[in-house]
Amino acid sequence: MAQIKRNLMHRRCIESYGFLREDGFWDIEATMQDLKAYDVNREFDGSLVPEGSPFHDIRVCLTLDDTFLIKEVSVSMDSYPFPSCGGAAPSFSILKGTRIESGWNRWLKETFSGKVGCTHVLELFPVIATTAFQTMWGPLGKKYPKHVPAALTKLINSCHGWSEDGPMVRKLVDEQVLKLPSEENQ
Repeated sequence: MAQIKRNLMHRRCIESYGFLREDGFWDIEATMQDLKAYDVNREFDGSLVPEGSPFHDIRVCLTLDDTFLIKEVSVSMDSYPFPSCGGAAPSFSILKGTRIESGWNRWLKETFSGKVGCTHVLELFPVIATTAFQTMWGPLGKKYPKHVPAALTKLINSCHGWSEDGPMVRKLVDEQVLKLPSEENQ
Protein backbone atom coordinates (compact mmCIF):
# COMPACT_ATOMS: atom_id res chain seq x y z
CA MET A 1 0.00 0.00 0.00
CA ALA A 2 1.39 3.39 -0.98
CA GLN A 3 2.13 5.81 1.83
CA ILE A 4 0.34 9.15 1.47
CA LYS A 5 2.25 12.19 2.62
CA ARG A 6 0.67 13.85 5.64
CA ASN A 7 1.31 17.13 7.46
CA LEU A 8 0.71 17.20 11.18
CA MET A 9 -1.71 20.04 11.93
CA HIS A 10 -2.90 19.37 15.47
CA ARG A 11 -1.84 17.22 18.40
CA ARG A 12 -3.91 16.50 21.49
CA CYS A 13 -2.01 15.06 24.43
CA ILE A 14 -4.04 13.52 27.25
CA GLU A 15 -2.27 11.97 30.21
CA SER A 16 -3.69 10.59 33.40
CA TYR A 17 -2.13 9.53 36.68
CA GLY A 18 -3.34 7.78 39.80
CA PHE A 19 -1.68 8.33 43.17
CA LEU A 20 -2.19 6.81 46.61
CA ARG A 21 -1.64 9.57 49.14
CA GLU A 22 -0.03 9.06 52.52
CA ASP A 23 -3.36 9.97 54.20
CA GLY A 24 -5.08 7.02 52.46
CA PHE A 25 -6.94 9.09 49.87
CA TRP A 26 -6.38 8.83 46.13
CA ASP A 27 -5.49 11.65 43.74
CA ILE A 28 -6.54 11.02 40.16
CA GLU A 29 -5.24 13.56 37.67
CA ALA A 30 -5.76 14.10 33.96
CA THR A 31 -4.22 16.72 31.74
CA MET A 32 -4.97 17.84 28.21
CA GLN A 33 -2.91 19.94 25.86
CA ASP A 34 -3.93 20.93 22.35
CA LEU A 35 -0.97 21.96 20.24
CA LYS A 36 -1.09 23.40 16.71
CA ALA A 37 1.63 22.81 14.15
CA TYR A 38 1.37 26.42 13.03
CA ASP A 39 1.02 29.86 14.61
CA VAL A 40 -2.53 30.79 15.63
CA ASN A 41 -3.80 34.33 15.97
CA ARG A 42 -6.55 34.44 18.57
CA GLU A 43 -9.59 36.06 17.01
CA PHE A 44 -10.79 37.81 20.16
CA ASP A 45 -7.64 39.88 20.74
CA GLY A 46 -5.22 39.10 17.92
CA SER A 47 -2.65 37.62 20.31
CA LEU A 48 -0.34 34.93 18.97
CA VAL A 49 -0.20 31.30 20.09
CA PRO A 50 3.12 30.17 18.59
CA GLU A 51 3.44 26.83 16.83
CA GLY A 52 3.85 24.03 19.41
CA SER A 53 2.53 26.16 22.31
CA PRO A 54 -0.59 24.97 24.12
CA PHE A 55 -3.84 26.26 22.68
CA HIS A 56 -5.55 24.39 25.53
CA ASP A 57 -3.69 23.42 28.70
CA ILE A 58 -6.10 21.94 31.24
CA ARG A 59 -5.58 19.91 34.43
CA VAL A 60 -8.18 18.18 36.57
CA CYS A 61 -7.45 16.45 39.88
CA LEU A 62 -10.03 14.62 41.97
CA THR A 63 -9.24 13.36 45.46
CA LEU A 64 -11.22 10.20 46.22
CA ASP A 65 -11.79 7.94 49.19
CA ASP A 66 -11.91 4.14 48.91
CA THR A 67 -15.58 4.28 47.86
CA PHE A 68 -14.87 6.65 44.93
CA LEU A 69 -16.46 9.54 46.84
CA ILE A 70 -14.98 12.84 45.64
CA LYS A 71 -13.43 14.68 48.58
CA GLU A 72 -11.66 17.50 46.69
CA VAL A 73 -11.81 18.96 43.17
CA SER A 74 -9.18 21.01 41.37
CA VAL A 75 -9.60 22.30 37.81
CA SER A 76 -6.95 24.56 36.33
CA MET A 77 -7.00 26.04 32.87
CA ASP A 78 -3.63 27.58 32.02
CA SER A 79 -4.27 28.08 28.28
CA TYR A 80 -7.56 28.46 26.42
CA PRO A 81 -8.75 30.21 23.28
CA PHE A 82 -11.33 32.69 24.58
CA PRO A 83 -11.04 35.16 27.47
CA SER A 84 -14.00 33.71 29.38
CA CYS A 85 -13.04 30.00 29.17
CA GLY A 86 -11.25 29.99 32.54
CA GLY A 87 -14.46 31.16 34.21
CA ALA A 88 -15.85 27.62 33.87
CA ALA A 89 -13.28 26.09 36.25
CA PRO A 90 -14.97 27.05 39.57
CA SER A 91 -18.32 25.52 38.54
CA PHE A 92 -16.77 22.03 38.78
CA SER A 93 -16.45 22.40 42.57
CA ILE A 94 -19.99 20.98 42.89
CA LEU A 95 -18.46 17.57 42.15
CA LYS A 96 -17.25 17.48 45.75
CA GLY A 97 -19.42 14.99 47.62
CA THR A 98 -20.50 13.07 44.51
CA ARG A 99 -19.32 9.57 43.71
CA ILE A 100 -17.84 8.06 40.57
CA GLU A 101 -20.30 5.26 39.87
CA SER A 102 -22.67 4.00 37.20
CA GLY A 103 -24.41 6.94 35.53
CA TRP A 104 -21.80 9.50 36.65
CA ASN A 105 -20.68 10.42 33.13
CA ARG A 106 -24.31 10.96 32.04
CA TRP A 107 -24.92 13.13 35.14
CA LEU A 108 -21.81 15.19 34.30
CA LYS A 109 -23.03 15.89 30.76
CA GLU A 110 -26.45 16.97 32.05
CA THR A 111 -25.07 19.07 34.90
CA PHE A 112 -22.36 20.86 32.93
CA SER A 113 -24.10 21.26 29.58
CA GLY A 114 -24.20 24.61 27.87
CA LYS A 115 -22.56 27.71 29.25
CA VAL A 116 -21.98 26.30 32.75
CA GLY A 117 -19.24 23.86 31.77
CA CYS A 118 -16.33 23.37 29.42
CA THR A 119 -16.29 20.73 26.70
CA HIS A 120 -12.59 20.09 27.17
CA VAL A 121 -12.76 19.66 30.94
CA LEU A 122 -15.72 17.31 30.49
CA GLU A 123 -13.65 15.18 28.10
CA LEU A 124 -11.21 14.50 30.94
CA PHE A 125 -13.74 13.05 33.38
CA PRO A 126 -14.24 9.67 31.65
CA VAL A 127 -10.43 9.41 31.53
CA ILE A 128 -10.30 10.16 35.26
CA ALA A 129 -13.00 7.57 36.01
CA THR A 130 -11.19 4.76 34.20
CA THR A 131 -7.84 5.86 35.64
CA ALA A 132 -9.36 5.76 39.14
CA PHE A 133 -10.60 2.23 38.55
CA GLN A 134 -7.25 1.09 37.15
CA THR A 135 -5.36 2.78 40.01
CA MET A 136 -7.53 1.61 42.87
CA TRP A 137 -8.66 -1.88 41.77
CA GLY A 138 -5.64 -3.91 42.90
CA PRO A 139 -4.93 -2.17 46.21
CA LEU A 140 -8.62 -2.07 47.19
CA GLY A 141 -9.02 -5.76 46.30
CA LYS A 142 -6.24 -6.56 48.75
CA LYS A 143 -7.62 -4.19 51.39
CA TYR A 144 -11.24 -5.41 51.06
CA PRO A 145 -11.05 -8.98 49.68
CA LYS A 146 -14.65 -9.79 50.64
CA HIS A 147 -15.88 -7.10 48.22
CA VAL A 148 -14.05 -8.53 45.19
CA PRO A 149 -16.73 -11.04 44.04
CA ALA A 150 -19.49 -8.40 44.07
CA ALA A 151 -17.26 -5.94 42.20
CA LEU A 152 -16.36 -8.58 39.61
CA THR A 153 -20.00 -9.54 39.15
CA LYS A 154 -20.80 -5.93 38.16
CA LEU A 155 -18.25 -6.23 35.35
CA ILE A 156 -19.90 -9.24 33.71
CA ASN A 157 -21.08 -8.31 30.20
CA SER A 158 -19.80 -4.74 30.60
CA CYS A 159 -17.52 -5.27 27.58
CA HIS A 160 -16.26 -8.02 25.28
CA GLY A 161 -13.43 -9.01 27.63
CA TRP A 162 -15.91 -9.46 30.50
CA SER A 163 -18.44 -11.44 28.44
CA GLU A 164 -20.10 -14.11 30.57
CA ASP A 165 -19.12 -16.75 28.01
CA GLY A 166 -15.58 -15.38 27.61
CA PRO A 167 -12.43 -17.00 28.99
CA MET A 168 -11.85 -14.54 31.87
CA VAL A 169 -15.32 -14.89 33.37
CA ARG A 170 -15.31 -18.66 32.79
CA LYS A 171 -11.97 -18.90 34.65
CA LEU A 172 -13.34 -16.93 37.62
CA VAL A 173 -16.49 -19.07 37.69
CA ASP A 174 -14.45 -22.30 37.48
CA GLU A 175 -12.25 -21.06 40.34
CA GLN A 176 -15.44 -20.23 42.30
CA VAL A 177 -14.38 -16.59 42.66
CA LEU A 178 -17.77 -15.54 41.34
CA LYS A 179 -21.09 -16.93 40.18
CA LEU A 180 -22.93 -15.81 37.10
CA PRO A 181 -26.23 -14.10 37.87
CA SER A 182 -28.05 -16.87 35.97
CA GLU A 183 -26.34 -19.51 38.16
CA GLU A 184 -27.14 -17.82 41.48
CA ASN A 185 -30.77 -18.96 41.39
CA GLN A 186 -29.81 -22.60 40.95
